Amino acid sequence: MKKLLVIIPLVILLCFTFSCQKQAEEVGSTVDSKTRIEATIRFLADDLLEGRGTPGRGLDIAALYLANELRETGWEPANEGSYLQTYALRTFSPQDTRYTISINGIQLESDEYIFAPFAVDPTQAPFEYELVFAGYGIFAPEKDVNDFEEIDLSGKAVVSLRGAPWELEPHVIHAYDRAVGKMVHVTVRNGTMLIYVTEEFEPPSSAEVTLARDYSHITQVYLPEFAGKPICGICPALVITPAAFDKALAKATGGTYKEWQDRLPQQKFKTQDLKASIKIRIQTQTQENKASNVVAMLRGSDPSLRDEWIVLTAHYDHLGAMEVPAGQDGIWNGADDNASGTAAVLEIARQLKEGSPPRRSVLVVFTSGEELGLLGSAYYAKHPLVPKEQVIANINVDMVGRSKGTLYAITTGCEDLFTQAKAMGTKRGITVQPDPFPTWRLTYFIDSYHFARFDIPFIQFMTEFHSDYHQPSDEIQHIRFEELVPIVEVIYKLADYHAQGGEKPTFQRPAWFLTID
Repeated sequence: MKKLLVIIPLVILLCFTFSCQKQAEEVGSTVDSKTRIEATIRFLADDLLEGRGTPGRGLDIAALYLANELRETGWEPANEGSYLQTYALRTFSPQDTRYTISINGIQLESDEYIFAPFAVDPTQAPFEYELVFAGYGIFAPEKDVNDFEEIDLSGKAVVSLRGAPWELEPHVIHAYDRAVGKMVHVTVRNGTMLIYVTEEFEPPSSAEVTLARDYSHITQVYLPEFAGKPICGICPALVITPAAFDKALAKATGGTYKEWQDRLPQQKFKTQDLKASIKIRIQTQTQENKASNVVAMLRGSDPSLRDEWIVLTAHYDHLGAMEVPAGQDGIWNGADDNASGTAAVLEIARQLKEGSPPRRSVLVVFTSGEELGLLGSAYYAKHPLVPKEQVIANINVDMVGRSKGTLYAITTGCEDLFTQAKAMGTKRGITVQPDPFPTWRLTYFIDSYHFARFDIPFIQFMTEFHSDYHQPSDEIQHIRFEELVPIVEVIYKLADYHAQGGEKPTFQRPAWFLTID
């Protein structure tokens, strides 16, 4: 009996000691994770990296940093012995560019248009396209609206007017009933460009006109390998005034801008080919440059699963820097967008290496050029490092540094991925919610697009848009590090579940998700 009394306290002491040690390890792990995440964001968002613009010295420094962090963690280089997947770029400056634009033989004056030459290769100019008139130019199956029905847009430019058969939300610029959404559905039908007519042209312009004007002034970057073809959901856009429409296209369309705005709400519109064309001449000089994706892999241990892949992605570029008056901040540091997502994926990579060996293989791709139209992910899609048909899921992390307890997940056509993420979030005290802006069609504007267009299941994690989005004020002091650590844990759990052989997710395209080859 005395021996038993001696043994019981010993057992209790051992259990207590083990419990304390386990708690200490968990606390230590959390502290280490937070410290590493914060260190990465602080480095990437420092002024010395000049906003990580594509292309640029700061971007190259960031790539070198990420490559060596992956090397130190024990991940293998994924590109024939290299951690870099480098691609060619060309740039041209709008300030040194002259456009001559004629519609139906009538040359437009410079104050009648804004030209946003998205993905335009000026070495291919001049361009001449036949025109199609699409009325409002909306495709919204959930509202039973399809202004592109029974029309072939291949190689043609599309004219559409501001507006919709319903009241527009005044501050929304990305929805399917605004210019950006209309550009998407010209692009995915192999149209060449959108000609968008709006009375909100003159200052104070609408947000979407301001966006086009801002884009028309920044250095243009494109991939020469794609020969000027769009690489995401956006084609070039020409924004014109109603007066320009009236003098160049009223006769061809059968009505002035005002007459069409009166008619369209009252009738079912049928898109029509016009006996008219647009011609664009471009005089400019292009410069050769390059940028890199950062790529690394962790080979799976299970012979029956190691040829299947999970691909983790995050873009590490941002908007760069520009000259501003003394005393102003001209560096877009991108602490949230997307130093936060980059740091999250890097930490997940560390945890995957330190944990149980994955049964499936895992590829990390830190992309560049996302802010300029998914350049890096487009290049990766054309030059994949693992076979597309062997990728079971893409997990993308973009802007996760400003959470107040909620995490959003964009999962177009991938409901089981969302269900898994939601359950894992609940266990960690994180509320995972679906895409808060379904009419924005955000899938077209994220790196996951270049997986989804091949029917690869994907999930993108993000926290929220904020007033510092795409502003120099997106700085380190706004990052919520305490909230970021459990978010990283949730994403890690999802990645590890699939890496350890979890059930393959499925992909079911919604009716609105059309893509180009």
